Amino acid sequence: MFGVRLKELRLEKKLTQDDLSKILGVSDRAIGYYESGARHPDFEGLKKLAQYFAVSTDYLLGRTDDRKLDLQDPSNLELEAYLKHSNIRFDGAPLDDQDKEDLLGFLRIIWNRKKTK
Repeated sequence: MFGVRLKELRLEKKLTQDDLSKILGVSDRAIGYYESGARHPDFEGLKKLAQYFAVSTDYLLGRTDDRKLDLQDPSNLELEAYLKHSNIRFDGAPLDDQDKEDLLGFLRIIWNRKKTK
């Protein structure tokens, strides 16, 4: 069930196995193993997948058909990990590491303003 759901979610976002592997920081071969059911990610990998696809870990594991994820406040670590491991583009051009750091700083400012309201 996990592999089928992972592949379905990946294809919905129009991602290749390579794209998803970079987001998670694993090999594209690992994604293939996950999707075929030969292997499963560790708990941290499962959490990253659930957060990235905005679904619950229970949905990924086939324990529920409800995709809904009860989103909590994002932590800086989650946001930072996403920015570092994703191929983010703006106006068609990929962001370099400095651009990603600038974006992260901007998002921290916005998030802190929101929290103080």
